[in-house]
Amino acid sequence: MKITRQCMLTGMLVLLAVCAFASPAAADSYLGGDPLVTANGTYGTVDGGLWFDAYPGFSFAYTTPVTKTFSLPFDVEDVDWARLYVATYIGNMQENKPLNTTVEFDGTGLGNYKLLGSEIMNTTYTYPGLGGSGTVWINDHCNRVTSDCLMWYDVTDEIDSSNVTARVHTAHPDGSAPFDGRVKMITLVVAYNDGVGETIHYWVNQGHDTSSYWDDNYIGTTTFNVGTALDGEEVGDADLTAIYLGSYNGNYTFEDTHLDWSNPKQGSYFGHQTWDVTGLIDEVSNNTLEFTRNGTQSGSYSGYFKIPLVLLTVEEN
Repeated sequence: MKITRQCMLTGMLVLLAVCAFASPAAADSYLGGDPLVTANGTYGTVDGGLWFDAYPGFSFAYTTPVTKTFSLPFDVEDVDWARLYVATYIGNMQENKPLNTTVEFDGTGLGNYKLLGSEIMNTTYTYPGLGGSGTVWINDHCNRVTSDCLMWYDVTDEIDSSNVTARVHTAHPDGSAPFDGRVKMITLVVAYNDGVGETIHYWVNQGHDTSSYWDDNYIGTTTFNVGTALDGEEVGDADLTAIYLGSYNGNYTFEDTHLDWSNPKQGSYFGHQTWDVTGLIDEVSNNTLEFTRNGTQSGSYSGYFKIPLVLLTVEEN
C-alpha cells in the first residue's frame, strides 16, 4: 500500500533502536509497553515515497511456516531504506510460554532464503501495575509486551528483486510444538526514490505501546519533528498511517483534530488506517499524534489496544 508518491533524493537515515533499552518515558501504567519514537524507526527524505504491505493473518507457523510475498511497485535500485517487522503470539499475557520465532527472507525472488534471526522468548511478563517491569527485551531487535513478541530486521541491502518473500516459523525452543506461536503480522516498510517528484520527508515511528481499561487515563503519543525537517519549506501532500496489533482499532487525534475512525481489521488481530493530514500539518513545529483504546464503541476487545508503528510522509510544495 502506497502512502504517498513523488519527490526528490536527499537521503538521511536516523538511528536504529540501540537506545531502545532505555526505560519508556510513558506507557500504560498497568500493562506497560514502549512509546513510539522516531529513534527506534527512522527519518529520511526521498523523491518517491514510503510504501508498505503486510500479511495480516493469524495462522499457526508450526510445522508449516507462514510466508508473505511482497511485490514492490518500484525499481529495486530505488530502495533507500527497508525494514521487515514480524509479530508472533505467545498465547498468554503473563505466563512463560517458551517460543522460538525463526525469520527468513528471500530478497532474490528465487527461493534463496537468508536467516534474519531465531528469537527465543523464554520468560514471564509482569505488569507494572502489579509491581512488575513491563517490556521484556530479548535483544536489541526483539521484545515482548504482554502476549506478543515483536521483532524487526533491516533488509535494505537484501532486496534484489521486485518480488521478495518473508518466511516465519515458530516452535518451542526444543523444537516441539509451541503453546501457540501464531503469526499476527509480517510487514515490510520501504522508502524509495523514483526521480520524478518533489522532496518527501518520511518518518517511521516505532515502539510497542498499549492502551487498556486498566489505565483509562493513559493517552499514547508519538511526535514528528516536521518543523525542523521542513526548515521553512511549505507543505504539499501529507499522509499518516497507523499500524496496530489488535482486533479493535483505537481512537486517534492529530494536532488536536480527531481523525475519522474505522475498524479495518485486515487480519484477526491486525489492522492499518491511513488519513490525509495535509491541512493539519504544523509547518514550523513538532507534530503530535495521540491514540488510545476505543472504549466508546461496543465490542469484546475494545478494552485493549496495541500499536507498534506510525508512518508519516510530508511533501515539500
